[in-house]
Amino acid sequence: MSFGRGAERDVERGFPHLAEVRSALTTLYRELSPDRVRGFGVSVLPVDVAFDDDEDLTAGVRRIAGVMVRHLGLPDVPVEVRFREMAEAAWVEPSDGGAYTVELNQRFDAHRRDIGAVLAHEVTHVFLHRAGLSLTDTGADEILTDTAAAYLGCGWLLLDAFRQDALTSQKLGYLTPEEYGYVLAKRSLAIGEDPRVWFTSPQAYDAYGK
Repeated sequence: MSFGRGAERDVERGFPHLAEVRSALTTLYRELSPDRVRGFGVSVLPVDVAFDDDEDLTAGVRRIAGVMVRHLGLPDVPVEVRFREMAEAAWVEPSDGGAYTVELNQRFDAHRRDIGAVLAHEVTHVFLHRAGLSLTDTGADEILTDTAAAYLGCGWLLLDAFRQDALTSQKLGYLTPEEYGYVLAKRSLAIGEDPRVWFTSPQAYDAYGK
């Protein structure tokens, strides 16, 4: 997963991947079945992914990864957590058995509020891998993953991780903020759930409105 921090001009905006996003939604319904997709009718709640100030970092990551694993209906096996310096935000081993291995960029010790968003993306990678929906093209696979995470109820966190101020900005994942908003709006139309009540980022709220 990409982790972008920098000036506001560095954040891509609008709907440059809209055709791919629509194709990804079609893929979910076709390959998982409409009934299975509708089975994700209740999103991950903020209270389930909140990080207490005094919570041990590794234990917290393990706990939140477990929330994502159970939400997506994956086997509830142990989660091994490692932190290291790397260009990416995170990485998860999509193993077919045994423990999940989660590696996080060590910067997340200072950005704990975004760990839920990162794990939503990474655990969705595992879900799609097990469902046989991984794509060989990296860019297309990442767009499918972000779209699936948002549409299946855990990826609203990815939009809420989009924040800006006068000097810096942050965005997680590969979709633009408006594209995350598009997917979440499609989910809202399908199941009647309004994610705006959970947003902590004003920029996320505005992007959803677009």
